[in-house]
Amino acid sequence: MLFSQLSPGEKRYAFDHAIHVKEGLDCTDCHVGAADTDEPGMPAMAQCMLCHQDLDAEKPPEKKVETLFVDGKFAAAHVTALSSEEIFSHARHVEAKIECATCHQGIETNQAIGPEARISMDACTACHVERGAANECATCHQEIRADREPATHEQNWKRMHGNVVRSESTELADRCSLCHSESTCATCHQEEPPGSHNNFWRIKGHGIAAGMDRAGCAVCHRNDSCEQCHSEVLPQSHSGQWGAPLDRHCFACHLPLQDNGCSACHKGTPSHLTATPMPDWHSPGMNCRQCHSSVFGAGQPLPHVDNGMSCTSCHR
Repeated sequence: MLFSQLSPGEKRYAFDHAIHVKEGLDCTDCHVGAADTDEPGMPAMAQCMLCHQDLDAEKPPEKKVETLFVDGKFAAAHVTALSSEEIFSHARHVEAKIECATCHQGIETNQAIGPEARISMDACTACHVERGAANECATCHQEIRADREPATHEQNWKRMHGNVVRSESTELADRCSLCHSESTCATCHQEEPPGSHNNFWRIKGHGIAAGMDRAGCAVCHRNDSCEQCHSEVLPQSHSGQWGAPLDRHCFACHLPLQDNGCSACHKGTPSHLTATPMPDWHSPGMNCRQCHSSVFGAGQPLPHVDNGMSCTSCHR
């Protein structure tokens, strides 16, 4: 992992596992409890000084082993420390004949301690599946259970959970699939609509949202939902100057051209095929608006609103 990939506030610790392996040290020479206790045990200053009292004699202060300790404790211990919620025993894994490098992959060549030293839950569960070990939540957790709501699901979670889902967060606490299947959302929202689906949403708001994120609607609604509803109820925009004689509805498709525009409801628009052809003495290079514009024209009004397009797109 590159330094730029560290989380805010995290740092690397310049402990070189590789050189200790090269010198013939075993894991239990430094992690004295790894073989027979639940905790692996971190190096103590006194252990390190057995070798480093002589090795560090000629080194500058910033290169001495003391820099790896704060108040007598190994400074990097927190990098792989487990919370009180998690259950893990090194001794049980040693009894199962699991080598250190099985979980701590690449440790024999590691030259610094950083976040990559942490073992992910995915790696643990995958190993348990492969070896046929117990893989339920209770195997490794004190309180977390698949049938028990986590702390994040309190207070305003019902209203805010959609934002978490859409954020595509990679945090473990935000991974819905740990407890929920893909059908959970659809099953729930078929019985209870999202909070955003209020009366304003029904009358006006949903059209704007559908125009920006049609795929979001498709999570719950079938492709024919819009057509089924609007075959009986006209959109709110279909009023005033929408139709003839100003025909401002053309802006919906032609300023700019929109996907799934009028064709969502109107399967054919014959008027587009019967646009008045240009007189044979007109040329495509002429300035149509010089004569036909309602503002600058010479008394030849348009039968529709001027949407700014090239006239020759329809009038050929």
